[in-house]
Parts: sequence; structure tokens; C-alpha cells
Amino acid sequence: MERFELAEALVRKAGAALRQARLEADAVSCKTGHQDLVTVWDRRTEQFLRQGILSEFPSDAIVGEEYPTVSTAAPGAVWYIDPIDGTTNFINQHSNYAVSVGCWQGDEPLFGLVLDVEADRLYHACAGQGAWCGKTPLAASRRKNISELLLFTPDVLRTFLQPSPGRQDLLRLAQDVRAVRSIGSVALELCAVACGEADLCVATRSCPWDHNAARIILQEAGGAIASLNGAPLPLNEPGTVLAAGSSEALDLVLKQYGMQ
Repeated sequence: MERFELAEALVRKAGAALRQARLEADAVSCKTGHQDLVTVWDRRTEQFLRQGILSEFPSDAIVGEEYPTVSTAAPGAVWYIDPIDGTTNFINQHSNYAVSVGCWQGDEPLFGLVLDVEADRLYHACAGQGAWCGKTPLAASRRKNISELLLFTPDVLRTFLQPSPGRQDLLRLAQDVRAVRSIGSVALELCAVACGEADLCVATRSCPWDHNAARIILQEAGGAIASLNGAPLPLNEPGTVLAAGSSEALDLVLKQYGMQ
């Protein structure tokens, strides 16, 4: 089985299980605080994905949210997996959460899949083959006027209210765009930009498993992505994210709001 075919099968099975999941009183715990949560289903889902990948591709490396990196000295490929991107949404809403799986060969993207679990909507892309939602091709927004842009951010409190070096620039951007919205899932918000439902996405904290699948989908749909300071988004380190429907829109935001 090819890696992409395996990934699609595993993601769909994981999604089906999560749609049936019910949280018992002791199924939720805190990591670093009451706004940083994990559930037994995060761990079960990641274990399921890891086992499925390594059973077919034992030489590959896996970087996931809940368990240490599994790798060999010379991995065939690296998988970035987020079993539930949007855990708080999973707990409180049982909607607006995703299973995210991306695969890279060195610095080259192979494919990315992001499943909007409750909507049963699968965003996917293979490098050089365009981006898709199911069988529908995706095209990112071509809007470039700041006043027409819809901005998504996964964490309103962290983005606009907590002290940070670029907070005033982000506040100016928020005041100038058409509106600001929040889903609470980096992967789903990047996919919203990929399909033209949003024009910008800002995340002041994101990890490789959050964005390394969706960034492939976004770029295959014609979008652009970088760190908030304009530097290339690192593959293996946490950081900030600025995504736009086009490289022109990305450059405009960076130039006009002083984040370079």
C-alpha cells in the first residue's frame, strides 16, 4: 500500500471512531494548565495512527503531539500527526476538530490530509497535484485589499490580548480587515484559507503537527505561508504562522504591518 492510501484509510477510520467517542468524567486532563487539555481519545487516536503507519513503513519517522518521536537513523519519510487538532472543541462542542496527517521526505512535502471529523470533510493534497476537498478542487482566495480580507486565528486571547512583541501590529491588522473569526484549530483554519473561506490565518503559537499537513494543502491550493516575521516556516520547530490566499497578499500584510 502506498503511503497516501494508507494515510487516507487510517485518517478515515480514526475519524469514524472519534465521531462515536463519548467522554467520561475522568477522560480529560490538563497538560500545562486548564486551557491546555488532553483526552484519552487524543492518546488512543495517536497510538492507532502510529501503529498503522509503522506496521507498513517501519523505517519511517513519526512526529506526533502526544508521544515521543519515533525514528530511525535514516528514516524513509517523516510523518507529522495530530490526533485531535482542536481538543477543546472536541471536549466542549464535539465539532470543529480535525485529524491531521502530513508526510515529508527531508524538506520536500509528499502529502497532507486534514479530516474535519464531524463534517466528515477530508482536505488532501499530494505535492504537485493540487489540493482537494473530497473530489472538489480547492483554490485559495485571490483577494488582496486589506479591507476585504477575512482573518482567522485559532486563539483570540493569545493573538490579540496577551503581551507580545508584535501585538500592536496584529491589533492594527484586526482593525483593518473585514472581520476576525476563530475556529480553534490551526489545521482547519489553514484549510479554510486553502478553500477560499478565509483570506488570512494568524497563529502566534503552532507546532509542526499542527500545521505540517495543512500547509501542503494550502500551498497546493495557491496559498502562501510563512512565520509572522516573514521568515520561512520551519519544518521541525514550534513557531508562529501567517498564511494567506496568495504570496501577494502575504507580502502586503508583512510590509504594511511591520512584522518583517
